Amino acid sequence: MFLGCAVLAVTSCAGAESPERTPKTSSASPTPSATASATATATESVEEAVAAAAEQMRTAATGRNAPGPQGLLVAAESTGGALFVWETPDGRFCHGAAKPVGMTMVACASAPHTPPVGEKPRIIPLVTMMATGWNVVFGAEHETVESVTCNGVPLPVKDVGVVADGRRSVHAIEFPDLTLGTVDVRVRRGSRVVTESLSLMSSWKEGKGNFAICGKP
Repeated sequence: MFLGCAVLAVTSCAGAESPERTPKTSSASPTPSATASATATATESVEEAVAAAAEQMRTAATGRNAPGPQGLLVAAESTGGALFVWETPDGRFCHGAAKPVGMTMVACASAPHTPPVGEKPRIIPLVTMMATGWNVVFGAEHETVESVTCNGVPLPVKDVGVVADGRRSVHAIEFPDLTLGTVDVRVRRGSRVVTESLSLMSSWKEGKGNFAICGKP
């Protein structure tokens, strides 16, 4: 099951940057939509699963929430499905998760270029949710991501693609289970290399559960 309300930043569950229900165009409801994947069949490989998930996503993300010319960008993938991000033709950031068999969810920012690209180098969280694992998608502006570590341990980083007219690169990391705290992101700014912190999630049902933690919760 997708954990739809664990979405942050551009696609947060509240506020001006809330996702909107698809395929409706109103931004009043922040709840991601879910549609049944009636035609999906079981798959044997990651490639087959992603292809089937992409087909389900293209069926679900329609109207003004349909992907623009760049199409769907794969942020995470597994034999169980995939997490996608994309921009609509009018420049709104969207994300969605789909399984070859089961449900498909889509969430989009209500306004184009939300958040806008900043003037200074920065790391910006985009999506945090349970899809193929505990998935964290973030953007980098005016800098290049070199590595990500959790408590000093390197994490695999997926280079997803670029959005915002090429001004924001999109990257993704994944944990097996919900993980709190912050990771260190090593970035290059010209000849300089610096480390920035990226928040995973500050808290989750405070006082309950025994979750993995990176850095400071």
